[in-house]
Amino acid sequence: MKPATRAPGRRRVDLERVGPWLATIGLFAMLWLVVSTTLYAPWWGVLVHLVVLACFAVRLARRAPVAPASTVWVPAFAFLAWIAVNAVGVGLLGWRL
Repeated sequence: MKPATRAPGRRRVDLERVGPWLATIGLFAMLWLVVSTTLYAPWWGVLVHLVVLACFAVRLARRAPVAPASTVWVPAFAFLAWIAVNAVGVGLLGWRL
């Protein structure tokens, strides 16, 4: 018999298995944020956001087979990139909030 190593009823998330799925959900949430920038950004600003998000999607697809547990950080970096693009757009390019 296998000894119990953790408290009963508590499960641990296996990021090697579900990490890429969580990251995909996170990128879909980022897609929602990108689409919501149509409220204040011009069409080409939204296009810039989509290109940046597509780069993160490619990064996720390439990283998932190699290191699936580390893919959960991809949406976090995509969020930081979204903030950076918005900061440049609002600060330097005159987008209105």
